[in-house]
Amino acid sequence: MSIFSPTSFQCPNCGTENEFDHFASINADRRPDLRDDIISGDFMRVKCSNCAKDFRPEPELNYLDFGNGNGLWLLARPISAVAHWSDEEIAAQTLFDNAYGAGAPKAAQEIGKELTARVTFGWAAIREKIVIAQEELDDAALEKVKITILRNKPGNPVEPGVELRLLAVRSTVFHMGWIRATTNEALEVFEMQRALYEQIAVDDAWEKIGKELSAGCFVDMQRLFIVPEPIGPIAL
Repeated sequence: MSIFSPTSFQCPNCGTENEFDHFASINADRRPDLRDDIISGDFMRVKCSNCAKDFRPEPELNYLDFGNGNGLWLLARPISAVAHWSDEEIAAQTLFDNAYGAGAPKAAQEIGKELTARVTFGWAAIREKIVIAQEELDDAALEKVKITILRNKPGNPVEPGVELRLLAVRSTVFHMGWIRATTNEALEVFEMQRALYEQIAVDDAWEKIGKELSAGCFVDMQRLFIVPEPIGPIAL
């Protein structure tokens, strides 16, 4: 089920306390409208009652989308948590194993066989994984494509806090964007032919990098560049 509770959150613009429904868990099979809201960018978006400024608290929730062949389970964490992604990855895998893996009842394990477990950091990453699941793409292959773009496309706005994300798929075209992770502002949006993804997905030259990218449930090229900071045990 989808679990939420009324929560008070301070507007980052004027400091006014605003109450909204904070989701700790989403079941997109029962609430497909919430999936749609994440994709549109409206999910958990708040308009301050005082200054009318839009803001969005950082994600901290579980997401399940089993139906329609999507097969996605993810633990969504705030952007700042990527600094210790290795510990977060272990925590996410433990949560998944307890809910749908070896530590779960048989019926739940059968569901777990159809799920891909992931941990993400920030709203743009959640949205991207949902799009990937809907389009039946291989997220590790997509990360290889991003590395290719990073290496070969001139003028990439590479700076701290800016991420390259898949925004949408339109037939043979991938719409990609360089996104400022803290604000979800698109700094650059461009098109890429799907053929590049399909070529890289089967290219044996990428095998070693592919194994590194998919070594855990944090499947993102950032795992190749960010040295994780240890934080110790995470409360589950």
